[in-house]
Amino acid sequence: MATGQGDTDTDGESYTRRWEPRLERLKRGWSRYTEHNIGVLGLVILAVFSLWAVIPGVFAPHSPDWIAFLGEPPIQSRLTAEQVRSLPHPPAFGDPFFAPLGTNANGNGILSLVIYSASNAMYIGLAAGLLSSLVGVPLGLISGFYGDTWIDEAIQRFVDVMYGLPFLPFLIVLVAIRGITTTNIIIGIAVTSWLNNCITIRGETLSLKERSYVESAKVAGASDTRIIFRHIMPNVLPISFVFLAQDAAGAVIAQASLAYLGLADFTANSWGIMLENIKSQGYIFDAWWWLLPPGIALMLMAASFYFIGFSMEDVTNPQR
Repeated sequence: MATGQGDTDTDGESYTRRWEPRLERLKRGWSRYTEHNIGVLGLVILAVFSLWAVIPGVFAPHSPDWIAFLGEPPIQSRLTAEQVRSLPHPPAFGDPFFAPLGTNANGNGILSLVIYSASNAMYIGLAAGLLSSLVGVPLGLISGFYGDTWIDEAIQRFVDVMYGLPFLPFLIVLVAIRGITTTNIIIGIAVTSWLNNCITIRGETLSLKERSYVESAKVAGASDTRIIFRHIMPNVLPISFVFLAQDAAGAVIAQASLAYLGLADFTANSWGIMLENIKSQGYIFDAWWWLLPPGIALMLMAASFYFIGFSMEDVTNPQR
């Protein structure tokens, strides 16, 4: 029994020793990150949008289907869809039925639509950012590790070809073939957003592969796959987080732009669709309470990702 207890203590001490340096590095990184007020502000803004995305019903005064003077959908069921659409609902600010930011031309509460649209923006931003990282980081690692070989040459020439691919025509062709869905829009954004990620990771890998610990791993007989993904990748992941934040911000703006042009899934709630609706219904210069909230929300979410990316860049490269 004593031997077993000693083995357990040894395992516990080994586990502590293994994780203690990592936790210490994490604390130092967080301390460096919090030196940037702009980075902390980005986290706060993103936390608010995350809460809106996860539990919108707690913050929104009504559901997205609520219509002023009719109420929630169960009340609306007394009328046919044609009757509901035919009711005159000019945009109004300060609706008496508690729509703090007013209503749109359909009688929906602007604040509720803004809050319920946060989940779509978060989903598209994070999904497109993750997809671009999942493509760009491995290709950048492989290209850098096999620098000046046919593998590196093939990847870089493919990157050059992709840089010549125009984003909007490509997406139009994609949705024409596969349909206008949120998934296809995410794929279209990710396909054209991983290139900078790949090039930067390649440059960093070219430098890291000359380090002594990589040479030691080669001498010890480690395979190329183990060296790339076990010894080099952990050192480039912080940089990839910076690009993930930037790609997420770009994806949010791109989706809103596409929605404004009519290339969006109009069955979902999104800030871009709100802007497209006010344009198509001709209230851009008349209903400021309908125009400004989705635009400000887009600006704040994109800014939060950029603020986080800017601060993360200083954490990963603390040279001043």
